[in-house]
Amino acid sequence: MKIRVGVVGIGAMGQGIVQVIQRRSDMEVIAIADKNSNQLKKVEHLLSKGSLITRKPMDIINEELDVLVEASTSVVEAALLIIKALENKINVVLMNSEVDQVFGRLLNKIAKKNGVVLTSDSGDQYGVLRRLIEDISFMGFKVVMAGNNKGFLDRYATPKTIEKEAAIRNLSLNQCTSYTDGTKLAIEMAIIANAMNLNLLKSGMIGPRVDDVNDALNAFDLDKARELGGVVDYILGAKPGGSVFVIAYSDDSDDQFYMNYYKMGNGPYYLFLRPYHLCHFETAQTIDRVIKYKEPVLVQEKRILEVNACVKTNLNSGTKLDGMGGYHLYGILEKPDRLPIGLSKDAVLIRNKKKDEQIYWEDVEFPEGDKRLELWEEQNKLNS
Repeated sequence: MKIRVGVVGIGAMGQGIVQVIQRRSDMEVIAIADKNSNQLKKVEHLLSKGSLITRKPMDIINEELDVLVEASTSVVEAALLIIKALENKINVVLMNSEVDQVFGRLLNKIAKKNGVVLTSDSGDQYGVLRRLIEDISFMGFKVVMAGNNKGFLDRYATPKTIEKEAAIRNLSLNQCTSYTDGTKLAIEMAIIANAMNLNLLKSGMIGPRVDDVNDALNAFDLDKARELGGVVDYILGAKPGGSVFVIAYSDDSDDQFYMNYYKMGNGPYYLFLRPYHLCHFETAQTIDRVIKYKEPVLVQEKRILEVNACVKTNLNSGTKLDGMGGYHLYGILEKPDRLPIGLSKDAVLIRNKKKDEQIYWEDVEFPEGDKRLELWEEQNKLNS
């Protein structure tokens, strides 16, 4: 019997996920949902007759699903949808890194309570890093850094400045903005840090510009990173583009002899490279793992790091914040003591803020009865 899959969010990633799954003989997409009917039309021809195609995501939870793939970029709506799926004994794969980072710990608890699996996807940077770390740890090396390779970074990018790039990449303006201003990068690295108990060399990460990924071995204070128990960070503009890497350590003389023999260098620090991450192409592998082995690829168990909200431009009291990928804010990876950018949308500033200032909880007011705050308070009851 085929694995029955539902996909919510038929943007660039959701479309690709549907296409890949429908090529397989052991899986089938039986339901898709997106608020934009034009997005649904792009893939509806791939589905079998009788499949559910809806603009109401909650409706697909009524289908006989084995796995729900959440591929939107919403936070609170996605969280409520996922909770309903988990309570209905449906496994959930998160291609939505935003809800994953903000509410992943709570959602994981609910999944366990209901005897199903919640997991991050295999194909995004943090999923690939998790699998790479697993391989390296089995070999007996100590992980020193989980690293991301970002092509370009502009903290002050807005939906206006990236219009052309978004069109080229088939991304929404908000998505492309959050990728460009570093918010998505911070989200990705928060997820892997919180899952693997990793730290920071400095607030916001360092992010040196280098020519080649292997130059990362000389671009960071790796001794300090090792003393901290391992860290997350990134490099800018390195070849090969789209790669991720892990730096690991061994001072064992036999290890060093063999690693040199295998052309991995003299050590004691070694760089393990995955020269690509293929996002939606790897989602089917995640689904397969969930169904066959009842195991997640990646879940956050702790809240070690957070993506805090910083201001892109001077903002006055009374400004209604537009959240991630907008004109007002960018996210920065730090210790969790300020307002998370994932909770910022539609909150209203009650103090003036200057460019690059951070936003604290006491700087904003939330709409009355905001469901996010209820979920956040419930998550905060978990062990940090």
